[in-house]
Amino acid sequence: MLRLLQYLRDQTYFIGLRAINSVHGLLPFCLRPLLYKICHFDVARSATLQGGIRFFHIGRLAVGADTVINRGVLLDNRGGIVIGAHVSIAHDARIYTAGHEVHDPASFTTKTKPVRIDDYAVLFAGAMLMPGVHLGEGAVVMAGAVVIRSVPPYRIVGGNPAVDLGPRQGGHPTYTLRRRFWLAH
Repeated sequence: MLRLLQYLRDQTYFIGLRAINSVHGLLPFCLRPLLYKICHFDVARSATLQGGIRFFHIGRLAVGADTVINRGVLLDNRGGIVIGAHVSIAHDARIYTAGHEVHDPASFTTKTKPVRIDDYAVLFAGAMLMPGVHLGEGAVVMAGAVVIRSVPPYRIVGGNPAVDLGPRQGGHPTYTLRRRFWLAH
């Protein structure tokens, strides 16, 4: 009986999470902060989370001021994701914080490690961050890159697995990202 109750509780949780992911894209920007509060997300008022983003957990997500997260982004926040200010995350990027212990033949145990993205970092389309990665301030991840190790500040990485492609030129960024379009999805 206890196992059945646990099963039903788990199913209810995932049904609720599915509803949150479905409703998020339908809500106008002015109502999304209410959803974030209900979900225990810490999202700055000036941050823009486009529709079509998928969350994997309630809570364990912080997003800084003027950050833009585009449609189709997957935020596996089970292990915790902290995203700084003025971060640009392009469409279809994937940020993972959980995986399985592949060397455990008996239970395939889930393991989590938080991901941190510092201010002014950039993830281009289809980029993927794996559990435990820390992107330093101003780091750039090229399109389609798979990042398995932390990236120092102001470095550009690309490829699968991602390798260092050199420094980000131009000094400390000062731009502000303001891309809140009413009908963007």
